[in-house]
Amino acid sequence: MPRQTSRSPSPSLLLSLSPCLLLFLAFALRVYRLDYQELRGDEAFGYFFSLRSFHEIVQSTLALKEPHPVASYFLEHLWLNWAGQSEFALRFMNVWFGTLAVALIYRLGRRLDFTPFTACLAAFLLALSPYAIWHSQDARMYSMSLALTLASTWLAIEWLPRQRWPQAVAYLAVSWLALHTHYFSVFVLAAQTIFIVSRALISPRLRFTVFNWLTLQGVLAAFYLPWFTQISGILTNYGGNGDSPEWLAMLRRSLSVFAVGESLPTNPPWLWATLAALFLGLGGYALWQNAETGRRALWLLMLYLLVPLLATWYGAQQRPIFNERYLIAAVPPFYLLIAAAIKRLTIDDLRLTRLGENLRFRLWHMGVGILFLTLITGDIFALNNYYHNPVYSKTRGWRALATTLQQLTASLPAGQVRITQNFPDPTLWYYYRGPVEHLVLPPAAHDLAGARKSVAELQAAGVQRVILPVQPAPNWDDRNVAATALDTHYGLIKEIPVNGWPVQIYTAAPASFMPRHDEFRNGVSLTGAAFQPQTLTPGNLLVVQLAWQALSPKITGTEKVFVQLLNSSGQLVAQDDRPLAAQSAFAVYGILLPADLPAGDYRLIAGLYDPAQTGAPRVHTNGGTDFVEIATLQVATK
Repeated sequence: MPRQTSRSPSPSLLLSLSPCLLLFLAFALRVYRLDYQELRGDEAFGYFFSLRSFHEIVQSTLALKEPHPVASYFLEHLWLNWAGQSEFALRFMNVWFGTLAVALIYRLGRRLDFTPFTACLAAFLLALSPYAIWHSQDARMYSMSLALTLASTWLAIEWLPRQRWPQAVAYLAVSWLALHTHYFSVFVLAAQTIFIVSRALISPRLRFTVFNWLTLQGVLAAFYLPWFTQISGILTNYGGNGDSPEWLAMLRRSLSVFAVGESLPTNPPWLWATLAALFLGLGGYALWQNAETGRRALWLLMLYLLVPLLATWYGAQQRPIFNERYLIAAVPPFYLLIAAAIKRLTIDDLRLTRLGENLRFRLWHMGVGILFLTLITGDIFALNNYYHNPVYSKTRGWRALATTLQQLTASLPAGQVRITQNFPDPTLWYYYRGPVEHLVLPPAAHDLAGARKSVAELQAAGVQRVILPVQPAPNWDDRNVAATALDTHYGLIKEIPVNGWPVQIYTAAPASFMPRHDEFRNGVSLTGAAFQPQTLTPGNLLVVQLAWQALSPKITGTEKVFVQLLNSSGQLVAQDDRPLAAQSAFAVYGILLPADLPAGDYRLIAGLYDPAQTGAPRVHTNGGTDFVEIATLQVATK
């Protein structure tokens, strides 16, 4: 009997399994830590926008002049009704589109006559791309736009040879959806048209193809026209939410973000862009050397890459609209060209040349390999930063802020407290689900008069506490309008840092004080006291307002007031110290309670001390004590 020997998998079997393995890799990288980072502002906006009915989404898009079309909102509306409203659910839909894009770039590569290895390499680069993964983990329309424009280009190339109607219908449907997903999808369609028309100018036998193609585009335009007539004014009047870079800055930013995303240091600024440009040049050279088929693919990929880039950049010269996320549809040809470069300049040359006989080829392959490994290493480091380094986080601590707001508003009647924002960012209202009402100050950009009117209405309604998380908002509140308006009726009592947020707490003067007659030996008298809330909760702010009368010549000006909270054993748990106001007035103190404060009874005391005095700096009362007790308060359980 012949001896059986084990066989290694054949190359054809490995190549057939590679696309499946790449899809698994793409899905795993996109679903990993999907809900680790908090929602950013645009994601939260999309979430609230998608909660509306289909009719309301359309009406709101037109009424609010929303610069993005409705397809992604429609799909998210359906998805959220089924999957729930968690961060994971919100983003998971784009995981599928990001994974689908990896499959589509493989199919497009094969349709352009790339070898299975080259198509797999392009799919691998897109699967590993930090830029693509960022958008696949973002609850916006960009990953959906990437998949649809890729499918549109693939279907266009599939349609060209035989021009059958099933492929035409599929192309029309996908392209129509792409236009309803992101308006910049039109740049990809323009690249397709330039490719087909330019080929016909060179080859007269293809001119009938141009007629059929333009007919196809006419049908697409007819289907899209009803929507375009409604939103044309929105597109022409949109002011932009980006910048207007110079040509070289646009090129550097675009190539860098395609190469390694935005999760690596930018110094030196041209490093990754230069590496990317080098690979694009090598990829173009490789395809140009591959006779007519390669040159046809090169012309398509150049148009596919450059038309969206140049159109976006040119539009940004008229208004500040350039943003790297708008370039997502141009990323597939970038990776296809790099894959072509690697295939031609390593694998093919290795087959044609025995490296041991030619030192020049040996060094050439070594250099190309090092550059490619540098690119992959950059991707890996960028992904690690994106997944784990808070410096590169999308957001700035909304969860912690929401928890703090919940603590600061606990035990207060909902009608006596408000949460304000100095920028209309909807993200906070995804995370904070408490009963306290909120408003935006200023109500319109830089509107000081409107802000003062809103604050006056709060004071008239009996609101005692206003909480303001201060957000950098140069386009809305660049002159501290919110704080200026609040100062007219409220006093800033405390500013608490919460994960980078300065959370300011304002309080109103009390309507009345509990009268007191506590006299100190230096001639200072405590004539009244008030505090809020009556029942305390851990993490909340106890606001104490004291009325002092200080007319004695014994006052030196260095005296300070201490307000303390003591537990049942007399131990200090929280306090606030402030200089004594040397006049008849009330002073406000804020005692931030520990988040882990046990339930029970606590004593609120106040007193005077003079830090300039040595020995016994506390000032005694005429009764002989060195403090006065204001009240006994109860800390409730969480």
